[in-house]
Parts: sequence; structure tokens; C-alpha cells
Amino acid sequence: MKKLIKLGSVSFLNAKPLTYALENNLLSHEFYLIQTPPSELSLKLHNKEIDIGLIPVAELLKRKKYTIVPEISISSIGKVDSVIVISKSDLRELKTIAVDKRSQSSTALLRIVLEIFYSVQTTYVSRDIDKEDFLDGVDGAMLIGDSGLKECYKADNPYKLYDLGEIWTTETGLPFVYAVFAVNEGIILGKNLDALIESKNYGLGILDKIAETESQKIGIEKDVCLKYLTDRIKYDLGTEEIKGIIKYSELLSELNEAEKISDLNIYSE
Repeated sequence: MKKLIKLGSVSFLNAKPLTYALENNLLSHEFYLIQTPPSELSLKLHNKEIDIGLIPVAELLKRKKYTIVPEISISSIGKVDSVIVISKSDLRELKTIAVDKRSQSSTALLRIVLEIFYSVQTTYVSRDIDKEDFLDGVDGAMLIGDSGLKECYKADNPYKLYDLGEIWTTETGLPFVYAVFAVNEGIILGKNLDALIESKNYGLGILDKIAETESQKIGIEKDVCLKYLTDRIKYDLGTEEIKGIIKYSELLSELNEAEKISDLNIYSE
């Protein structure tokens, strides 16, 4: 029996188009799928508990030992709706901000926005954003994933709302890439590389169905989910996305969070 390739993903709505066909065995593949929070996924990949993982780009830039699956990313150009800051005051006036402890790339993006783009010095408080008291004692909070999407479309939101994807593109003119599939050293994907790309293409062809299914699971209206998957999230990894990752590494290096890179190490056999 052929050994399965352990593939780690996340349960966020934005990842579903990439893995739906694999999860439901709608095409031939040799993956064993594991779903965890983004931060745990990165650790599992680092510890070689999984072979390939949909990891935050910040983690990719820190490790630098992985190769990247071509043609696939989770990214945005302009508004993203799911990586937001809600604030009691203007973003430039924040003294304390709660951040989702599951996040790495998004927290690093927040630091870039506040410290580099806006020259704001603030205190970051790592919290479980899913708890009701996440705003206690702080001026604002960053929300990501499905939690951010819900907050973005809340009808009675009393807070000011800032979209970090929109701010990034306004400041840089580039897409922001949140996650990519990273492959551990020594892993041979073979025909499973094509299966990953086919799975993405399959998922992009049934976004309406995915939006309907996931809306019921996460409690967000289908129309919001569909708008998010079609208008906000992008799934390619092309020239502009690569430029965005390189720019991200440049700004992270200013924060001493990663070394600046000049190119990406794309997986090939």
C-alpha cells in the first residue's frame, strides 16, 4: 500500500475552494488531510508531523527551508473583509490592541500597518478572539478568518472598522498573500502536485455550492460568503503575488521578523 502524503489545511472558509475536491475524493490523490489552526499547522510542518501545509507566509519567510507549490495562494488585492481591526478610536491612536493568538501573518501585517505605514507604537495583547471579553481593557482588536468576516458584516457594529488588506494594497499597490502550500524537505509529490492544482480549479468552479454549504456551518449569510470567495479572496500565485511576498519580507526585515528575500523557492521535481 502506497504511503499517503500528510496534507495540513485550516477550516477557514477561504481554504475550502482549495481542498473541497480532496476532502470529498472527487479526484484521484494520495493525500491524508489534517485540519488545525494556522499556528498549529506551522508547527506540525516544522516538526515534520505533516508533509505539506497551507501555512501563513510569515512562517514561510521565517523558516525558509520549504518549497512552495506553484499557482496556488490565498491572497487579496484591496479589501479582504476577513483581516480587520475594530477600534474604539482612529487606528492611528491605538495604544493597546488584542490580536488573535492563532494568527502569524496577519499579526505581522498589523505591525507593518501600525509601525511602518502609520508610525504608531502600540501594545499587542494575544487573546482568544472567539471569547466575548476579547475587547476588555484594550482600544481595539484584530480579527481574522471567519470571525473577521462575521464582524465585518455585523449590522449593529458600534466600532470603527479597518480592512488590513485594503490598507496594504493602498500603501504598496500589491496583493497581500496570506498563505501558500509549503512542502517539507525530501517530500516527493509526484502526480499529487497536479491533484492540488486540479483541486483548486475544481473548487473555483463550484464557489456557489461551497458558499451555501459553509454559510450554514459558520452562520454567515450565503451571499456574504459568495462575495467573499469571488470578489475578495484570490487563489493564484503569479508575478504580482510573488512581488507582494517579497515586499512583505522587506517590511518584515525592518521589524526584525524575517530576512528580506529576492525570490521564492518554488517546488519542482
